[in-house]
Amino acid sequence: MITSATQRDAVLLARQVLVQRPVYLDTETTGLDKTAEIVEISVIDTDGSTLVDTLVRPSLPIPTDASRINHITNEMVQKAQPWPFLWNSIKPALNNRIVVIYNSDFDIRMLKQTHDRYKMRWDFTGRPFDLMSLYARFNGEWDPNRRLYRNVSLENAGKFCRIPLPNAHRSLADTLLTRALLEYLASIEV
Repeated sequence: MITSATQRDAVLLARQVLVQRPVYLDTETTGLDKTAEIVEISVIDTDGSTLVDTLVRPSLPIPTDASRINHITNEMVQKAQPWPFLWNSIKPALNNRIVVIYNSDFDIRMLKQTHDRYKMRWDFTGRPFDLMSLYARFNGEWDPNRRLYRNVSLENAGKFCRIPLPNAHRSLADTLLTRALLEYLASIEV
């Protein structure tokens, strides 16, 4: 149920994004710092079909802490292709499309960092849309310290909206949950 103008605006924006037939992206990484790189990437289309779902062999070993979260081990990526070999097959799914990402700042930074690791030219022409920020507005919990709406994890957003998909910390599952969340927001009556 809509209780504020901010919620209504969030729902209307979700609808605007959805009619543009976006793709959805999620990555899993070796960590959060400036040396982290992508170890898994998934992209799904508007209809939920999988466009990309692949492990990526990083240039450095995956730290144990990262493996504990995403359950991706060094053994799993041992035979995967490294980023420079994968990017040319990934970018057609993203370029010139709206790319819905839950926490786009992080995933775009990881794409750039992984490019930088291999001294690749940044040639991404997708238009990132941050669903985490949109959901924060919809949720409406104000953070007075940051003077922004408080971010909510993808897992908690999915639970609050009663979406029966897990936040599995694997890229394909998380793209499916991201898609379901945008569709849920767009379906709310205003």
